[in-house]
Amino acid sequence: MVIESWIVLNFYTGLILVLLLIFQSSTSKIQASRRYSALLVMTLVLLCAETVGKIGETHPDNFLFLAKIGYLIIYLFDPVDILFALQYMECWMNKENEKSRRLFGIAFQTFAVVNIIGVIFSKISGLNLFYYFEDGIYYRGPLYIFRGVMIMFFIFLLFVYVILFRNNVMSEYRKQLFLLPSISLLGAILQVFVSEMDMTYAGISLGCMVLFFYLQSKDVNVDYLTGVMNRRGLDILLDEKIKTALTGGGSFSAIMMDVDHFKEINDHHGHSAGDQTVKDIADILVAVFGQEAGIGRFGGDEFCVISQMTDETVIKEKIEKVHEEIVKLRNKRGFSEVLDVSCGYKIYDPARHSTSGEFQRIIDELMYAQKREHHLNDRRKVER
Repeated sequence: MVIESWIVLNFYTGLILVLLLIFQSSTSKIQASRRYSALLVMTLVLLCAETVGKIGETHPDNFLFLAKIGYLIIYLFDPVDILFALQYMECWMNKENEKSRRLFGIAFQTFAVVNIIGVIFSKISGLNLFYYFEDGIYYRGPLYIFRGVMIMFFIFLLFVYVILFRNNVMSEYRKQLFLLPSISLLGAILQVFVSEMDMTYAGISLGCMVLFFYLQSKDVNVDYLTGVMNRRGLDILLDEKIKTALTGGGSFSAIMMDVDHFKEINDHHGHSAGDQTVKDIADILVAVFGQEAGIGRFGGDEFCVISQMTDETVIKEKIEKVHEEIVKLRNKRGFSEVLDVSCGYKIYDPARHSTSGEFQRIIDELMYAQKREHHLNDRRKVER
């Protein structure tokens, strides 16, 4: 029995994607990890659609409907996979040249949306612009070549994107990140010259696998317990924010938070309850401040939030929301009402040219001032 080459290729490509999804940490709250997972899922969906479509095309008498479903999914969402790759790479870049990079993002988004509209219009109107089936046979439409060229162009544009903005990528990630568009482009080129071998998804999958080993599984900037950034990741992000602010890229704010009476949780409920509390608070911060903020565990029961917020009213509202969510948490877990967080925040002033160390010390002092106030109030409650 001879197994066709596309079956072997799709099987092993799908296996790679499934394994990457299994091993990819589902607990990570870092934006890069979420976008990496989205890229894996979309590539797997397209690969499955291609497999189903080929089965239907090979056996049109009984399974032609599979070909129609599979090819419709591919034609609709092919460009979305490329868009997800761009969004993933964007996670590893600093804020410099953000406006120029945004133009690339707009171009990719526009292509994805226009493609979906075009495919739906072609299907509803019966114009068969991209593909169609007649007497159980798959045919390419008049705009098939044009769309194919556009797909190739945008894959090549991923390659150009990394080259143009290579200096915006953190130096420790630059070479690794370059692999995704490089291998994806190689797969697209091979698809043109190797007949009956659809290499695009295989190329993207291989690029994702390399990134997993070099970036996702070895990202030393992620806190293993909470899935948010660790102290090292926060230090890197703060240095970048200050550098951007000093070069006219806009200011930012940082909030330090320390859990009040955390030791009591460990003493009265056990260390597992303490670990779970740290995880819960990380979840609260992600929910309140969103994925765009840099959220990290500074150490032990201390957290830091770095964001673009520069309005004190908005910052105070966010902090108040954190307090409200912690009240819900302690009611749910049965903890003492003294469980809370002490916060100190500061909006960075580029005119003062503060270093990251100086800026951290200022926020620390503000946080510990509030912590002393909280402890004093708690003692007064006990005395009453």
